[in-house]
Amino acid sequence: MGSSRSRRTAGGFSLVEMMIAVVLGLIVVAGLIQVLLANRKSYQLQQGTNILQQNVRFASDRIGWSLRMADFWGGNAGGVVTGSPAVTARGDCKADWILDTREGVFGYEGGSTFPLSGCVDDKDYVKGSDVLVTRYVDADGMDPAASTTIGAAPKQVYLVSAIGQQAALFLGSDSVPTTPPASAIGRYVYPYRLDMYYLRPCSNPSGGSDASHCDASDDDGNPVPTLMRMRLDSTGNLTEEPLVEGIEQLQFRYGITGTDMSQLVPAAYEDASTISADEWTRVITVNVGLVAVSQQRDVSMPHTGTFSVGNCSYVIGTASTTTTGCTNFSVAGTQPWQFARTPLTQVVQLRNRIRMLVATR
Repeated sequence: MGSSRSRRTAGGFSLVEMMIAVVLGLIVVAGLIQVLLANRKSYQLQQGTNILQQNVRFASDRIGWSLRMADFWGGNAGGVVTGSPAVTARGDCKADWILDTREGVFGYEGGSTFPLSGCVDDKDYVKGSDVLVTRYVDADGMDPAASTTIGAAPKQVYLVSAIGQQAALFLGSDSVPTTPPASAIGRYVYPYRLDMYYLRPCSNPSGGSDASHCDASDDDGNPVPTLMRMRLDSTGNLTEEPLVEGIEQLQFRYGITGTDMSQLVPAAYEDASTISADEWTRVITVNVGLVAVSQQRDVSMPHTGTFSVGNCSYVIGTASTTTTGCTNFSVAGTQPWQFARTPLTQVVQLRNRIRMLVATR
């Protein structure tokens, strides 16, 4: 009797108890997995939001820098600059256009094709988005006697300038021009810069049947609209470079001072299409508007709403997208409401023009 009682006391779990324990364990594990998946999804969405904000900041900072540098010619007005060194043209982006120091800031209204024919292929342009051009020289001047440094970039365009006197363009392979003369006070040499900002429908045009231009197969089949900069490089050629991915729309409006050039605040803001040729020299501020779109899909809620920058406004809905004010613009992707967007508008003062206005008072 004692042996039988001992065997019953030492018995383990029954089959039913074991099955209940396994089921409860599976429920706990499944709950933990759901929590981990939710946390991972939340982290990915937060990371996408952070990247979106960073992209907005970087795009606005880069464009703002070029605008603040625009029309800096070493202490002279762009209209007094002489010289026409050889650079390589591309379509309507001709040599005289590249080196037009009289127009430190110039804009083009968005349309169905790129506004400068042959400069950027129409396949590589987001229709209905504006284009901005800035021209200036770097702020870091060097002694004209630094022939070794200057000659090291023989195709680089330079400007030699004497503050408030004369200025001339030349190539690094040339001798520094004698206008202004070597005896001039405040005589420095600066590298010449041209920046043109526009939007491209994709980030990496390397797939599909046309490997050199954007198509639907680029960026793994989901083309990412990208802020581009075309610049004049040190070889005298125009080169394109992607700056910020996920910039969906880009618009500019230009603040123009009065005809007497006495106002330091704009009398009116206009689109590029309505500014006459003689008004561009009176532009003293630029209103920069852009919309950035996340590359992280979020189906937890529809990201619908109206997004307005400049004269462009478009409505993202779950059924359709409507656009006004930006001809031929269309939102990329088949389900745009599944991606978050952030608009930004900033006004940038053209400080070099403001300084010239103050100096002439």
